[in-house]
Amino acid sequence: MEAGQVVALYGPSGSGKSTLLSIIAGQVFADSGESWVGSARPNRDRLIAGHPGVVWVKQDFGLSPYRSLRDNLLDLVHGRLEDQEDRIVRRIMRTLHLGMDPSRLAHSLSGGEQQRLSIGRALLGRPKVLLLDEPFSHVDGFLKERLIQLLKAWQRKTKATVVFVAHDARDAMRWADRIDVMQQGQIVESGPSYQIYAAPKTKPMAYAWGPINDFVLSRVPGGLRAHENAFRQGRRWFLRPEHLSRAELELHCGPCRELERWSEGSANMLRLESESGQPWILRLP
Repeated sequence: MEAGQVVALYGPSGSGKSTLLSIIAGQVFADSGESWVGSARPNRDRLIAGHPGVVWVKQDFGLSPYRSLRDNLLDLVHGRLEDQEDRIVRRIMRTLHLGMDPSRLAHSLSGGEQQRLSIGRALLGRPKVLLLDEPFSHVDGFLKERLIQLLKAWQRKTKATVVFVAHDARDAMRWADRIDVMQQGQIVESGPSYQIYAAPKTKPMAYAWGPINDFVLSRVPGGLRAHENAFRQGRRWFLRPEHLSRAELELHCGPCRELERWSEGSANMLRLESESGQPWILRLP
């Protein structure tokens, strides 16, 4: 990774994403190779547990449950901020929607609040490398959007390097400069988020953003085979629903019969059947 880069780890459960974070954090030793931070060999630091420049936000949050929110937030701050402490604590609590009572004990918070408290503590620690294990897994809707924007703004300002495990490929695409796709302990493809979206090399990543038109190439109408947004994996042809209009489909396949409509997140989807009986999926404008 380059300094200041944001990398997302994405893949199925058990593929090794959290283990890789543990290796970077120095909590687990790799069978081979080494993890280090720094540019040239004389200036490299081997990444070991407790490295002051690395902060890891785990899935279990790693909070001290019987200490106050204030004490947890200041846990990683190097040196005391004296008269600034109250202002900084209240500001981060307000930003993360944690209420306004810093004396509350951490165990009184919900799971989502504990996750946000753990992230707030990490940011106040000013890490050079921030490791996040599924940072949005307990957050929905409005708060998730606020948290993503907070992290993006913090990273732009600090130029910190970030590695995060993504539960949702859409979160990875929104924030990451690069996505590393893991399967069975291996990184099977890696590249900029737009590249992984436009032309993934593995079938799970083709489906990672939702339903997709997926056919054996020989079954695709000739006029659509060379579609500018289509991609291939071996003998299979893929085209995402947002890249196909009904007019374009019927131009190549003839009149189509509507089968169903449904919502996929914020998108409205439409399933059609062509004259040949082939099902197609479109995203409605």
